[in-house]
Amino acid sequence: MKKNDVLEKVLVMCLADPSGDPRPLRATELCVSLGFDVSVMGYPARKPLSVCTCFSLPSPSPRLFRKVARRLWGMAGALLPFEQGRIFCEKKRFGLTEAKTKLCGQSFDLLIVEDPQLLPFAFEIKRKGKILFDAREYYPRQNEGELWFDLFEKRRRVQLCRDYLTRCENVVTVSEGLRREFLKEFGVDAKVYRSTPSYIDFPAHATNPEKIRMIYHGAANRNRRLENLIEIVSLLDERFSLDLILTGNPRYQQELRRKAASMKRVGFPAPVPFEEIIPTIGKYDIGFFYCEPSTFNLQNCLPNKFFEFLQAKLMVAIGPSPDMAELVNEYRCGVVAEEFSVQSMAKALNSLSAAKIDEYKQGSDKAARELCFEKERDKMISILNKLLGKNTEEGRKCSP
Repeated sequence: MKKNDVLEKVLVMCLADPSGDPRPLRATELCVSLGFDVSVMGYPARKPLSVCTCFSLPSPSPRLFRKVARRLWGMAGALLPFEQGRIFCEKKRFGLTEAKTKLCGQSFDLLIVEDPQLLPFAFEIKRKGKILFDAREYYPRQNEGELWFDLFEKRRRVQLCRDYLTRCENVVTVSEGLRREFLKEFGVDAKVYRSTPSYIDFPAHATNPEKIRMIYHGAANRNRRLENLIEIVSLLDERFSLDLILTGNPRYQQELRRKAASMKRVGFPAPVPFEEIIPTIGKYDIGFFYCEPSTFNLQNCLPNKFFEFLQAKLMVAIGPSPDMAELVNEYRCGVVAEEFSVQSMAKALNSLSAAKIDEYKQGSDKAARELCFEKERDKMISILNKLLGKNTEEGRKCSP
């Protein structure tokens, strides 16, 4: 704490529901647990947060007029040749003008920013505060291959990273591959802070040799080419089944359902709340995330679901994605296909026995104890202490 027992004031900023998005939620809960005076700014929270104040931004509206308006503001912001005009458009696009009125008179010691579009606004309101940017993606290539992104969003993402990242007091990112790219392209030496959930003492169950259950959960993004998972199942023997718990993009979900319509071994259970993910997937045997490197971010991904598979004590099955493969090989917690092809992934899975799967589950159990938030948070506590001028050891003693 500061002198005279005045609490350090922290603002967590995101373009998401801060009560349901894992990275902003963990940042918020960690700062609260350390005794800081925490506020959040984001879309309206569906669940209560133990914070001082929630500054709500207008949620993206499904109404056509609102969607078109947001797109037009985004287009204008990308094409305008001067920064103040771009900032004005972004304020209109994300409802930041109203947020600034709500924040008038507020002063924060630290601003934790979760989205690059919020960086100009953060610098505008920071006063004497410091800024920590959480780079959950390599943003200049986040949705490469999509027409809207390539024509408009990409240009602005490059500008934001070039003009603001080096001015942040600290930057963290989720994988080594992304860290190297930020350093190479923008000279920003980010620290790797993985997206790990808290450790759960969740016992692995024995695998049924005649019924091996695989699970994929997450967003139905086209660039993940989830149809490959269905094709791989068609090449597996009758022991294997796959459930896909999907969110987002209803049209793509329907396409996947049609592709799997004739396959009894592929199912589509309904999504579950965030806190129920690990207990739900813990009923399966294999966490399946074969994801071809169709984009830079997918090539270098180290996603939440990978660590959730470990906490659920599942064996992991992946393609040769470097950051994930390094951990799978280190902890002997699953199989890595020799190459990115459905045939190679199917070959690796067909070779498995129930005993081997159980052996890999024990590797996941070991990995879960080390690749968890309780271990990872020490990195963030050290960063927060340095940014706020605190003694690192003192900060660790007061951590939960």
